[in-house]
Amino acid sequence: MINLNGQNTIAPGIISAFATYEGDTALKKSQDTMNVYVNGDFIGDKVLIAQGDGGLNAVKDYLLNKGFSDFKYKVDGNNIIINAGDDICDEIKDHLKVYLNIR
Repeated sequence: MINLNGQNTIAPGIISAFATYEGDTALKKSQDTMNVYVNGDFIGDKVLIAQGDGGLNAVKDYLLNKGFSDFKYKVDGNNIIINAGDDICDEIKDHLKVYLNIR
């Protein structure tokens, strides 16, 4: 049993592996994921692997490194929303599908 303070009431002093810490939202959790959308279409999930992986801007930086610059990028909760013109939309989607699968 775990009480409200995250303490094990059956074996006091034992820390439970299932206790969660919700105090600092800036700390990375083990399975942080962001849903990635391009022009309203779900492309995939960006898993935030480590604190130094670029975080919320990793997808934006990837697109900029691939030569894309004419797009709007917005983070809304756990969603990354990208809006691009019809001329480059499909190409961005293709690049992101590959990127999100290898990351």
